[in-house]
Amino acid sequence: MFPVFRRIATALLIVGLGVSLAAMPAASGAAGKKKRQGPCSTLPINIKLSSHDPTGLLEDGYAWIYVNPKGSVRGAMVRVMRGNKTFARGRIVGKMASGRTTLIRMNVHRRMTSGKYQVKVTASKPGRCNRRVSKSKTWRFTTPSLPLKAIPVSTRVNDNVGVVRFALRPVRRAKVGRTRVSLIGPGGSVISQQVISSIGSKQILAELPIKGKLRPGKYRVRLNGQELSTGLYRYSVQNWTFGRGGGNAKPVETTGQLTQKIAVDWTGGKWDGRQVGGFIAPGIGYGEVVCSPYQQWVRFYPSDVSRESAMMTWTYKNWDHDKGWEKAVREAKYTEGSGPDFREGMNKFGPTEKYSTGTFQGIISDRGPIDGPGGDSLAPPTTFDLDWVWDFSRPGSSYCHVKATFRTQTDQLTDPMARSVQVVWRGEANATPANTVSNVDFPDLGNVQAICQAGPNGYRRLIVDSAVGGSVYTREGSEDFKVNQGTGPLVMRLPNNGMLFIQLDNGDRILVSSRWKVNDPVASNNWCVTSAQIYSPS
Repeated sequence: MFPVFRRIATALLIVGLGVSLAAMPAASGAAGKKKRQGPCSTLPINIKLSSHDPTGLLEDGYAWIYVNPKGSVRGAMVRVMRGNKTFARGRIVGKMASGRTTLIRMNVHRRMTSGKYQVKVTASKPGRCNRRVSKSKTWRFTTPSLPLKAIPVSTRVNDNVGVVRFALRPVRRAKVGRTRVSLIGPGGSVISQQVISSIGSKQILAELPIKGKLRPGKYRVRLNGQELSTGLYRYSVQNWTFGRGGGNAKPVETTGQLTQKIAVDWTGGKWDGRQVGGFIAPGIGYGEVVCSPYQQWVRFYPSDVSRESAMMTWTYKNWDHDKGWEKAVREAKYTEGSGPDFREGMNKFGPTEKYSTGTFQGIISDRGPIDGPGGDSLAPPTTFDLDWVWDFSRPGSSYCHVKATFRTQTDQLTDPMARSVQVVWRGEANATPANTVSNVDFPDLGNVQAICQAGPNGYRRLIVDSAVGGSVYTREGSEDFKVNQGTGPLVMRLPNNGMLFIQLDNGDRILVSSRWKVNDPVASNNWCVTSAQIYSPS
């Protein structure tokens, strides 16, 4: 039996080997048919994501797509995939610049864990290629970090004397429990620590005490805390570079006005770790001032998803050494379906212009529950002044300088002061006397009142009941005009989509954002949202 079995097995082996060898050319030919070659077989791009941390991709996630100098790519769709499931996607319309890196913002739809994923880019190649082509890259994600960001108010050493300030913000409104904040120096030793019993989903300002001031160098902020949704203890490490200079953004004593001075300042192309400054709009949310060769904006994250908030700015921009300029009123806001944040860009073009200077004067306001009738208690507005200059024409010598001052009223009564008046109503039925009028007394000035009534003939004014005169700047669309008045009272028309800035002769100032609609034949579609801050220069 054994010899027979051996002969049968040998025969089968020979037959099987012959079948395999016979099949090899056919299989090779099939593989050759499937493999596409030629100019239309692939995309002339290099791909990477902005982070290997799934938490880092949630809000600040970007695909960095570099198009080769002689390449041409249009209408790119980027997907982060594992198997057949898509976890994040982003897209850009139009042609991408050759020889440049384009940032495509990624929207995360599913929670990602550690492991290998595929970043797949599908786009069109203009010319003879009449189909869309894809290119993929493997991307490995690490274990998700603690969903909490710590942004320095300033990365200049003279702004951090006796204390280093960080604005802490949960990512995607995650809830974070007890957290230890540690500042680690260039040598690896812990310089300062602060333990926060609970952060929740709100924004806070952490102040880490130090002796004297920081030395220039690279530092790390380590956050150890509990993610309340999972109960897991996680950590996050963020790197920041503190440089020489500063002094204009050092801590300001809190008076009747909470003043936050922010600085973003880097030179010599060394922007990584110095491109962001953080601030808080108490009761409304958290913001970041960002300036790098790829991103230039004021970005704001509302803390309450059930409330509408907005940022209205008057901007003046000048680019390419006076070759172009723009002035305009702009508004960005958070409401239902608008995404987790809003922003206003300092740049005019994409890719960013090589040289730019400009200013923002803005007001961030709470507008109450989304689609609510009005009449609710509102958080006080935060106003700001910001100016910038950058030169990105040569990477090795590029620079960006941004400075900003943010102001919010407090319950204290010492100078300098800030106070506010606000009107919010939606639907004419809610335009009651209580909802259409707001007033406040400001020390050494008098009563300031905002009135925004319904109807085409309604009264809509800002009134400063004082003998103090001043200059009134009205800003609508891309136009602004100035009126001087020697003595008060001052009575000013509220623009239906614009801003007022009043420079009073006694030094006080008023900044107003005003939007209203009163001519819709359907009364419930009419509304008014007006916010004003009166403040003393700090």
